[in-house]
Amino acid sequence: MTALTTSTSAPSIVHGVHGAPGQSYWKCFARGNVLASALEAWEYAALSPGAVNGEHLHTRTDEVYFFLAGEGEMLLDGEAFPVGPGDAILTPLGVCHGLANTGDSNLEWLTIEVTAPETAAILDGVQDEA
Repeated sequence: MTALTTSTSAPSIVHGVHGAPGQSYWKCFARGNVLASALEAWEYAALSPGAVNGEHLHTRTDEVYFFLAGEGEMLLDGEAFPVGPGDAILTPLGVCHGLANTGDSNLEWLTIEVTAPETAAILDGVQDEA
């Protein structure tokens, strides 16, 4: 396997992430089919000032956020937590979460999504039947 290298330059511009207002930026570095692990996705994302990533939950992945720049507020099952550079948050399977940029510059983070063990067991069973 070859090592992956990438950069946060030239992300896609996305509007209305999870039904929320504002402009965000997104770039996928790798998807699960690239690595021999339970990695679902490795991504860069950013919210412009005042933008929101709407509340939602994942039914098949755990998600780790690692914040790089800016200031924001992460909602976890309705409870707000301030976030900034160096902070990390894990949103386990089924935890409702959302994110808002509360600062005056872009809020930037890396996301790592990992297939939850329950999901992997189901997918393994489906692949075994194929």
